[in-house]
Amino acid sequence: MRRIGQTVRWWMEGAPGRQERKKYFRLYEQGEFEEAALALRDALTAAPNDSELTLQVANLSRFGLLPLEDALPLLRNVISKAPPALARRALIQLFNLLWERKGAETAMAWFPHLVRESEKSPRLLLRAAALANEARHTTEAFALLARVGRSDPSALASMGYVDLILAAADAGAAELPQAPRARTVADYLSRFEGRFAEMTAAVSGNVAVVANGPSLLGARLGGTIDSHQLVARFNNHAAMPGSVDLGERTDIWFRPAEFTHVPRCETPAVRLIALTGCNIRNRYSNGLQLLEPHVQAGLPVELVPTRLYRHLFAALDASPSAGLIGLAWVQGEIGRKLSPGQVFGYSLERNTSAVSHYYGKRHTGSWPSRHNWQAEQAFFQSLMSEVISA
Repeated sequence: MRRIGQTVRWWMEGAPGRQERKKYFRLYEQGEFEEAALALRDALTAAPNDSELTLQVANLSRFGLLPLEDALPLLRNVISKAPPALARRALIQLFNLLWERKGAETAMAWFPHLVRESEKSPRLLLRAAALANEARHTTEAFALLARVGRSDPSALASMGYVDLILAAADAGAAELPQAPRARTVADYLSRFEGRFAEMTAAVSGNVAVVANGPSLLGARLGGTIDSHQLVARFNNHAAMPGSVDLGERTDIWFRPAEFTHVPRCETPAVRLIALTGCNIRNRYSNGLQLLEPHVQAGLPVELVPTRLYRHLFAALDASPSAGLIGLAWVQGEIGRKLSPGQVFGYSLERNTSAVSHYYGKRHTGSWPSRHNWQAEQAFFQSLMSEVISA
């Protein structure tokens, strides 16, 4: 009934922003996401008191279509003025954005709002506990574990925040049956901490960084790529025996922890798998479940450092692509800008919020990319010893 009343009032006020909203939907359906985002912001200018629209505009920040610093006041506005259900959605979005982009300490400012007595969701309470644990507010974190344990023991026993599980087990704060599994994962990961730095240092930076853009096709650079002492590739790369364009070797494989879009394949020659994902051990509710298969398979894995993600978030104001993560990590470890002769297959300037290019194929998404390709292209050039056409 509340929403019906809001709609009636909106029409009685002359339906402010109606034409801009129609333009937004039309552009979005056509895949013109950047233009659609501008139309949506115009709609909000015409109807600044529309909380639902405000939240929708703020959500653009997830896709690099709205600066984070523009999204934060919009979310705070919805939290303070919108009906409870909508305000709660904005609160969750705000603290998730802050935790990912700014870190646990910054997100802790909203911790009291997350854990009010009226909050009954075990999922949200456990997320708040993981946040508090990373921010070293362990008393608050363990109090939330006890609260969830009283209301929903099964949720407590199945959650996968790796470092929260370990902290609670070490302190004796909760009986968690998954604690031995989390310990096994953490001990295994510790074997490979610093491996990426060791590998790049051992070859004095003689690393080929090979992205998946179409510029490699027909270039016959496979031998040149494989002549480097280390070869790093990304996601569903197409290195294979006998490939004259792409090469055969893969020493370092950057891939997400999930297998949904990047299946696990037989990679006996890979010396290190660098798992992408910001702050997997602390921020992923299923971190244990995602990391465990790698451990069980005995794969050499290292997590991309959270500090690198924060650096890239600050530079891009959007989620970084795997290709840029790898390039930035290599450049940071070797301590000098990369030469064009060791960077292959980057075609960042050809990508848009709607279209990505991999090898000779054009991939069109039904929703915006989470990557800000224009910012990535500028950052890419900043890592190179000379400006090149990527």
